[in-house]
Amino acid sequence: MNFDITDLDIGVLSALSSVTVLWGIVNAVLIILVHIAFAIAVYRDAIRLDRVRTLIIAGPGIWSIATLVGGVVTAAIYWAMHHSRLNPDIPMASTETEEGSA
Repeated sequence: MNFDITDLDIGVLSALSSVTVLWGIVNAVLIILVHIAFAIAVYRDAIRLDRVRTLIIAGPGIWSIATLVGGVVTAAIYWAMHHSRLNPDIPMASTETEEGSA
C-alpha cells in the first residue's frame, strides 16, 4: 500500500495548512509575549539594582532592549552577571560557624 500526497482531498490539505498557519501565529504571539515579559522584568530589576550598585556593561534601558530582542537567553545572561557569584560585588556566603555559637 503506497501513500501518495496527491491522493488526499484538497479540503484536508487546506484544513491542515490552516491549522499549521494558526499554530505558527499562536507560537509567534507567545514568544513575543514572553520576550516582553522578560524585558519588563529585567528593566524593573535593573532600575532597582542601579540604585544600589553599578550595572555591568549597560544601563536599564539597554538591558531591557537587549532582553526584548534576545529573550530568555539575554535575561539569563543579565541574571548571571548581576545576581550570581560571577559578579565580584556579591560577597561569598560564609560556610564557617563562629566559635561559641550553637
